[in-house]
Amino acid sequence: MSSPSVTPPEYAKDPDWLHQRLRRHVREMLRLAPAIVLARSGIVIMILVDTIIVGRHSAVELGYFAIGNSIVQPIIVTSLGLILGTLVLTANHFGAGDWAECGAVWRRSVVYAAGLGAVGLAICLFGEWILIMMGQTEQLATEGGRVIRIIGWGLPAHLVFLASSFFLEGIARVGPGAVCMVIANVVNFILAMILVDGFWFVAPMGAEGAAWATTVARWVLAIGMLGYVILMRDQAAFFVRTAPLGRFTTWRRQRRLGYAMGLSLAVETIAFSIMQQFAGWLGTAELAAFAIAFQLLTISFMVAVGIGSATAVRVGIAYGRGDMRDVALAAWTGLGLSMIANALLGIGIVLFASSITEVFTHDVAVLAMAVPLIFWVALALVTDGGQAVIANALRGRQDVWAACIMQALAFLGVMVPLTWILAFPAGNGAAGLFQGVLIAATVSIFLLGARLHQLYVSDTRASA
Repeated sequence: MSSPSVTPPEYAKDPDWLHQRLRRHVREMLRLAPAIVLARSGIVIMILVDTIIVGRHSAVELGYFAIGNSIVQPIIVTSLGLILGTLVLTANHFGAGDWAECGAVWRRSVVYAAGLGAVGLAICLFGEWILIMMGQTEQLATEGGRVIRIIGWGLPAHLVFLASSFFLEGIARVGPGAVCMVIANVVNFILAMILVDGFWFVAPMGAEGAAWATTVARWVLAIGMLGYVILMRDQAAFFVRTAPLGRFTTWRRQRRLGYAMGLSLAVETIAFSIMQQFAGWLGTAELAAFAIAFQLLTISFMVAVGIGSATAVRVGIAYGRGDMRDVALAAWTGLGLSMIANALLGIGIVLFASSITEVFTHDVAVLAMAVPLIFWVALALVTDGGQAVIANALRGRQDVWAACIMQALAFLGVMVPLTWILAFPAGNGAAGLFQGVLIAATVSIFLLGARLHQLYVSDTRASA
């Protein structure tokens, strides 16, 4: 992609440029990040609530639920990346005033998302076999496989919801998605409370009950979002009720936009899924303790997601102006904010580690294993969040494939073998898994940071 035209940089005329731009970047990132965190954390909160309810029911069932989600999550995250082109193209056409093409993008995306969901469901039907191939015990594979199959029935709905949500975000309507997410979380909570522990004539279902609650909630999301898009007041202007246009090959641009992001997210989530399989090899109790700590890492990571997306916006604006010094400043500002915010968050969860873990389970043995893991979670949170922010900065700079390759090297090439070594030969158990994340994320920060600096040097030379 060609570089933008270069304009005379502000810092050449204003000696106070650095202070002014830094303050502007911090202010804008702090404004953008909270809204993005709220928009992206709904599904994570749903899984977190299920984890708490199942964990309080049974530590063994928590292990089944965790191992099941470890297979499903890479499918969801990869598919999410593949349909992200919906947001980009919708926003482009909306900005150009081409509302009809916005609707065409949505119609294509819904079909694409449903197809990806069907593929995901087909994979989930073989969940038990996948777990056996990954070396899990027969009991864990059988019970975890049931969880995978149940959650799989909700994948088409979940991806259709995401496609519709990206469309609405592209036309600057974030409210409907937030409302649907709140309703779905309420539905999930009520059903999980009933199905996991049992109620009146409903027998306790444990992890399978939580899986059914999640699946029903995802269909509520899909139906709600489809209903809104089809019935919204100006639906005719977007031609949302028209059949999808063109052959599959005509959707090439829409699909290609998501390939780099989809591959990058797939690599990272597959690496973490493999790590979760290692946790299953440690035993049921350690798996439950790991699941608690990993959920804390996941929900806390949403802070980095928000700051990372805000950083991509600020970098993209600066790159569009051709101000390469401001590109670098925005990127490093985002990294600094992320590391400060996650360090403070990490200190908080370490100080209240016992109270936090007791929310998930009452099992004394699991609690004894989980509390020490929180220290490593706090450290890993800082570096993992930091590398995610730099990766987003590179995407804002339109350097999408470099982040993909470097994250693949760090997570598949470093994290996977290192977590196995630290957990088993080194004898560190579940703590070794988080130690591996810490080291791999640090490697990723240095690789991505070096790439960012390389681009800055080449960009500034080109603009000289």
